[in-house]
Amino acid sequence: MKKLFFILSILLSVQGVYAYRTVKGRVVSKDGAPVYLANITLQGTKYNTATDNDGFFILDSIPEGAYQLIVFAFGYEQINRGIDFKNRDLDISIELSSIVKNLKEFEIKEERLNGFGIGYMNSVEGTAIYASKKNEVIYLEDIAGNKATNNSRQVYAKVSGLTIWESDGAGLQLGVGGRGLNPNRTTNFNTRQNGYDISADALGYPESYYTPPIEALERIEVIRGAASLQYGTQFGGVLNFKLKKGPRKKPIELTARQTAGSFGLLNSFVSVGGTKGTVNYYAFGQKKLGNGWRPNSKFNAATAHFNVNKQFTEKLNVGVEYTYMSYLAQQAGGLTDKQFDENARQSIRERNWFNVNWNLGAVL
Repeated sequence: MKKLFFILSILLSVQGVYAYRTVKGRVVSKDGAPVYLANITLQGTKYNTATDNDGFFILDSIPEGAYQLIVFAFGYEQINRGIDFKNRDLDISIELSSIVKNLKEFEIKEERLNGFGIGYMNSVEGTAIYASKKNEVIYLEDIAGNKATNNSRQVYAKVSGLTIWESDGAGLQLGVGGRGLNPNRTTNFNTRQNGYDISADALGYPESYYTPPIEALERIEVIRGAASLQYGTQFGGVLNFKLKKGPRKKPIELTARQTAGSFGLLNSFVSVGGTKGTVNYYAFGQKKLGNGWRPNSKFNAATAHFNVNKQFTEKLNVGVEYTYMSYLAQQAGGLTDKQFDENARQSIRERNWFNVNWNLGAVL
């Protein structure tokens, strides 16, 4: 009998030392609404649960002691509360504060992937689909090259598969070919400015006599393969020159560049642009002249352009633009292989002149 009494005394004492308690309660928001699926955890233990549809929870069979209660729910601030079972169960109420804030305004800034001057068209632009199609975009602000002379070898250097032919030292005429096609005056490419044709004949005889100044360009889009079929039947593809627009956050911005170089090169470029209300404008003028590397290869070129865009509604924008270009270039003439070996800089003709006057207008 004494032995049984001794065993019962030990069991009761152990139960007293290792008593188990229960914590229950309800989780609500600031407005009193129940918070569903809030996570309830005793830090550093295996005890955790979640609230039901009415915000109630219960944790039982917890040894007496001090604990840190953590309450977390998506969209609400986390609560850390210390609790202590002192010979009793706990019934608590927890109120969570929402972390959702009403913003008066927000601004999204998109950063273009820095490809050191080269990038790609968006997958979908307007009615055109370029996803998985052959295309490149040249961002002129990232190009390290001679923009005053339209140095095409430097501008197009990172576009694979192109052949560049420079027939003058001032970039008056562009010579680009692709897939082994003749690059002479970009014969096999459809050349465009802001999306419209600028060639002599868009399909039959698209030689490029007018090349926009690199200093006035924002980017150049090179579209080849299946993506270029929507623009016509030219084998090489499309070159689209995107001219700059006026700054969005300035009423006026003036830029002037003066460049001097070898063989009498003088280049003057002046531009002005800005935004006033819902009207954006941009205009530039360029004067370029020089004597050329060979005798009888002087040139004198002038280019001017303006564009004005009016934002009538969120989805309606109307733009008007006009481009004028005129140049007179003396051509030194061709040489035979023997003449070239004797003196590559010689000229045997004085009467070769090439005069171009170009006028382009568009409503976009």
